[in-house]
Amino acid sequence: MSGKTVVLGGSGAMTSACVYDLYQTSEFDEIIVADADKENSKKLIDLIDDDRVTFEPVDATSTDDIARVLDGADYVVNGLPYQFEENVLDAILNVGGLVGVDLNAFEFDEVLSRSDEFAEAGCSLWFANGGLVSTIALGMVGCEEFDEVEDVNFYWGMWRLLTQTTAGLTDTVTYEHDPNVDERARWEDGKVINDLPPFSQRRTFEFPEPIGEQDTYVISHPEPITFPKAPIAQEKNVNRIITRGVWHDKWTEYERTLHAMDAFDADSLDVDGGTVDPLEVAQAQVKRAGDKRDAKWRPPEELSDETEWTPQTILSSEVTGTNAGEDGTAVFHFTQPFPFFGGNNISMMREYGCYVGVPLSVTLQFMADGAVDKDGIFVTETSGLDAERYFEEMEARGFELIEKQSPAQLTSTSK
Repeated sequence: MSGKTVVLGGSGAMTSACVYDLYQTSEFDEIIVADADKENSKKLIDLIDDDRVTFEPVDATSTDDIARVLDGADYVVNGLPYQFEENVLDAILNVGGLVGVDLNAFEFDEVLSRSDEFAEAGCSLWFANGGLVSTIALGMVGCEEFDEVEDVNFYWGMWRLLTQTTAGLTDTVTYEHDPNVDERARWEDGKVINDLPPFSQRRTFEFPEPIGEQDTYVISHPEPITFPKAPIAQEKNVNRIITRGVWHDKWTEYERTLHAMDAFDADSLDVDGGTVDPLEVAQAQVKRAGDKRDAKWRPPEELSDETEWTPQTILSSEVTGTNAGEDGTAVFHFTQPFPFFGGNNISMMREYGCYVGVPLSVTLQFMADGAVDKDGIFVTETSGLDAERYFEEMEARGFELIEKQSPAQLTSTSK
């Protein structure tokens, strides 16, 4: 597993954990933190204190500069904001011969349409990576419990205060609730039903603590689009798929307030001779508060002293079906460790982001050692991922897979 790996956006809230895990578990000769933020990159590299891990500045607005950083690399992790996706894809093609993982999960059709040219350039790219690898794997293990599957329900429990955020996470949460977005979907009877309204498809679901029982709602995540492509979903004749989520009630209050004030469709306002967008102003304040809170790197015990719980994301699947003629439900939860960065000084959102960053590292190493060997651009469902091995690797890093119910348990209880 030798070689040179470049982590684009490597000091970010999500990708820092990828860099840290690559340092801890991989045998790569070089790990390059390619980022525009020299200060945070230096903090991360100083924390790691390994000669293999170095910094390289990169201008994400320039395809040529991204290609410059990738030149001579064997592997790439793309953790840059999604607006730079086209630049990253073009740079990978320009360099050629690269194997990588990509955190982005937007513009599916456009990105996947470039698969053939990636294959021709000797490139392999695992698209829609990060936390989505875990939810898809949860769906896979849930389907394994049954002979026939009726429903696959995915759940994202994202539990952090309103001001515990980054600019990217703030935009993502608001995107999930934007009434103009048509990507909230469910899959049923072999077809996609999209354009579901925000705060619809309500379902009560019980997460492990600290989230507990919550009302969840459909979110614009791609599992209903991509999970039908999984061999296990086809084998078990899955009938319905939907993804729901819940945020801390402070986030829910904020998003519902944006709806109540018609912020998503509001015209700009004239203020002191200039114009302002009401939604942009509200978003800017949330981002500013998040930046201020997360600027200081502190010991883990000081990261969230205002709450009794640690900000985290809990991912779950709830699969219903029949096994040996008996109806049943299999519920799996996947929880993240704390602290992940070995008790070192870090920021809260970098600790929080390990549920995204670690899958990037694990799956890249799968590709490097040949456990996943695909050409072109592909997603988790078509990667040939061994879900059992994936969870073994994640649990070795402190994550926990919890099986709440199973058909066998339900059958024995009914007797």
